[in-house]
Amino acid sequence: MKVAFKRLAAYWLDFAVLAVALVGLQLAVYRATGGFPFDRLDRGFEIEAWVLGSMSLPVWAYFIVCETWRRQTLGKRLLRLEVVTAEHGTSIGLPRALGRTLIRLLPWEATHLIILVPEPWWDVEQPSHPYLIYLPNALMVLYAVVLFATKGRMAIHDYAMRTRVKERA
Repeated sequence: MKVAFKRLAAYWLDFAVLAVALVGLQLAVYRATGGFPFDRLDRGFEIEAWVLGSMSLPVWAYFIVCETWRRQTLGKRLLRLEVVTAEHGTSIGLPRALGRTLIRLLPWEATHLIILVPEPWWDVEQPSHPYLIYLPNALMVLYAVVLFATKGRMAIHDYAMRTRVKERA
């Protein structure tokens, strides 16, 4: 159970660092350009494209690069965890890192799409399908259930990509 809590803490540490860096970068762009491109983004697809390019892709790159090259993100490193192949305990490689990231961040990306496309929820009186927001939330609950059921050794993305997270000696 300890590993499950350590994994969650590592994940939140990673997101805190990424949020500070990426939101800071966006704030710097906003101030340096007098509001561009933010003042020009008003359609859902435009906002989604900006979020994808300025937030999602850097987050994806962070997880993929860190887990491919070092077996760990900053959060995992601080909490002495590493991701390895389930079969041999070796480095996971690029295809598995990509797959892990795709599955792990699916609820986050689905939330962006649901809230932003076709029109941002804040621009409409009633979103066309507000119940869809329950899907990424249900996925996150399922992810947590699997993580705790395996005492932190494997999450859904580990099962799918045949990886596991272990404590580093």
